[in-house]
Amino acid sequence: MISQVLTAMRDVDGVHGSFVVTKTGALVGKDLPAMFDDAVLTEVGRRIARLNEGLSAGGQDFDNCVMRFADHKLYLRSVPHGFLCVLSTNGVNTPALKMALTLTSRRVDPMIVEPEAVPVAATLSTSPPPPSAPVEPAKPGKFVSKPPSSAATFRGHRVS
Repeated sequence: MISQVLTAMRDVDGVHGSFVVTKTGALVGKDLPAMFDDAVLTEVGRRIARLNEGLSAGGQDFDNCVMRFADHKLYLRSVPHGFLCVLSTNGVNTPALKMALTLTSRRVDPMIVEPEAVPVAATLSTSPPPPSAPVEPAKPGKFVSKPPSSAATFRGHRVS
């Protein structure tokens, strides 16, 4: 069902395809050429989850991100249950893509379900994610403020 919704993203000139991963990085749907197999997208999903953790470490949520490569761009849009990821050319019509991302993310988010279990063979070929540091819960009656917006910067640019 998610794949059918994702096919609409290809209507934007310059979009090669798209895929959806959960907040933990598990692949739940794709509409990409056959050369992008599930194993590659599963690894990309894990890296997106780690990127999300890194960008959200300052207390602000990760909303969207654009990764520019030599000939392509990878757009990442955070939705409440995962990430909508779109692979495009550098010359994609950005306003049309942003509109399509907004409409598609609204339709896809309710369909995202965390996979029940990963087959044992898949877990043997990859290393588990590093353990995270324990988080101390907030004390009752104490106000915990977010860090200043300067904490969410990358190379001097604000990350939203």
